[in-house]
Amino acid sequence: MEPIKYRNQFIALGCMGLIAVVFGAFSAHGLEGRLDESSLNSFKTAVEYQFYHVIVGLLMCFAPDRLRANLVRLSIHLFITGMFLFCGSIYLLSTAGEIHQINVSALGPVTPVGGAVLVSGWFVLIVSAIPERK
Repeated sequence: MEPIKYRNQFIALGCMGLIAVVFGAFSAHGLEGRLDESSLNSFKTAVEYQFYHVIVGLLMCFAPDRLRANLVRLSIHLFITGMFLFCGSIYLLSTAGEIHQINVSALGPVTPVGGAVLVSGWFVLIVSAIPERK
């Protein structure tokens, strides 16, 4: 197996994975009955998206040398940022009324921005596999 190339990103992604497990358990055991079905589904969707991006990000930390390292690193950073914005805003928006009793409606526009950052991460990952012209 290849050595870890992006240790700091690997650690950050590991933390994000840990959070996804905790939030997944929280959605199954702490939020059922406290949130309406739509909010609970939104929360669970955020957990799923976080898991997907954590797994791909962790794999990218072992990217082969054939990929362009600067773009792989950028893609990992986009995934981490996108998870904070996309998943984080959904976590807060779906639980704010019932759990936190705060108004976070201003975060509504953050969700699509986070989604766009995640999409950008995928695009950059694809481009990282295209060899540079010399």
